Amino acid sequence: MLDFMFVFFAAIALAGGLVMAFHQSIVHSAFALVAVLFGVAGLYWTLGADLLGATQILLYVGGVTILLLFAVMLSTRDAGRLAIGRYILMAPVLGLLGAGLLRVYQGVIAISEGRELTLLEPEPTSDAIGQLFVDPHGFLLPFEVLSVLLLVVLVGAVTVARQQQEGTPDA
Repeated sequence: MLDFMFVFFAAIALAGGLVMAFHQSIVHSAFALVAVLFGVAGLYWTLGADLLGATQILLYVGGVTILLLFAVMLSTRDAGRLAIGRYILMAPVLGLLGAGLLRVYQGVIAISEGRELTLLEPEPTSDAIGQLFVDPHGFLLPFEVLSVLLLVVLVGAVTVARQQQEGTPDA
């Protein structure tokens, strides 16, 4: 069952990547990005990295994708200029997607022939990572410093946005 779930989530990620790369609408491409990120979160879970899977859902699907959609909807740029950049990057993207699709195909063939894929049995990781975060000799200090840094970045972004909104020229 674990092998099937791994192949299933890999197929979702690859299919979303294909739609994201080839669709003409940037809004549809952003929604295809959601499928890619859900597929990657599923891959994390099948590999036993439950904390990374949950973080993928919370941060990337829940946060970054929403910010991307707001940026697309609020921008006044011409969509024709965005399409040119896609075609320039199409060859490497197609190469990576083709390599991933080949790997998924190999996994499907291995499952259909009854061979085992070389996946380790998943084990929960969130407890061990949580213990490292609260241990004074572990990652408590870097975790707190990072939270203060993110707060400073957030206050700076609000300050810059307010200055631009009030008509103050960019510095």
